[in-house]
Amino acid sequence: MISSTKDYALRYQFQEKNNGFLGYFSHQDLDFFRLTLSVNMYSLYNIVICIGTIEILVSFLIAYKLRNKIENSTFLSKFWICPFIAFLISTNTIIHEFFIHYNNSIHYSFQNILFILDLFFWAFYFLNLSNDKNYNTKIKVFLVLTLILYSLTLFANDSSKPNLHFFSTINICKSLFCLLYYSELFKNIPDKNITKEPSFWIVTGLIFYSCISIPFYTLHVYIKELFPFNISLNIFAISNVLIIMMHLFFLKAYLCIIRQHKE
Repeated sequence: MISSTKDYALRYQFQEKNNGFLGYFSHQDLDFFRLTLSVNMYSLYNIVICIGTIEILVSFLIAYKLRNKIENSTFLSKFWICPFIAFLISTNTIIHEFFIHYNNSIHYSFQNILFILDLFFWAFYFLNLSNDKNYNTKIKVFLVLTLILYSLTLFANDSSKPNLHFFSTINICKSLFCLLYYSELFKNIPDKNITKEPSFWIVTGLIFYSCISIPFYTLHVYIKELFPFNISLNIFAISNVLIIMMHLFFLKAYLCIIRQHKE
């Protein structure tokens, strides 16, 4: 249900676009309503970021603590690197949101570097899930193609600015990693219960986030042009909600590790 403040502001905006005016309020009142809506929606965006950062921090601490419960030969023991990179990305975003003197060039350049590190982590993670040569070759090919696309976009655009099309390309690559994993997993009917396997939940969480977030990154410019700033900002915040949900899948994987250790 739309609140009265939001309803009035949206009606005012609609009438403005159609060269009309509702006449229920003065221009000053309607400007106040629009300002209130702007502040509330922007606060919602920041709340989502803060909640996500806390969850990612918890995810990192649990994964780091569980590293000794996993065999050193298993790359899963290094999984704490993933939420650690995510925590750096989220912290960098918070600093950029709340400290107006934080340089945009530094912020976006650091974000781009962290996203590349995140992609490399997932490539190595999936390479360690199977010994099949064909599977590993495809993972490497997808990684190289994504890096080539990144290099081209870096050459064509300013690296100190957000490149959301590149983020969508990264998530397409991650989705392909996940599909290869599922193909390898279900090639033969597994002898064990896959719902008890940590990697199954990790990959499921990753593909959930990667696939659904692709449209938000790809259509971000169109959404910004179609909707007012604060509405488009909060539409984009859905991608942050997806990250929160992804880490819930990771927490499920941690529970599997704990149960396996007890057994």
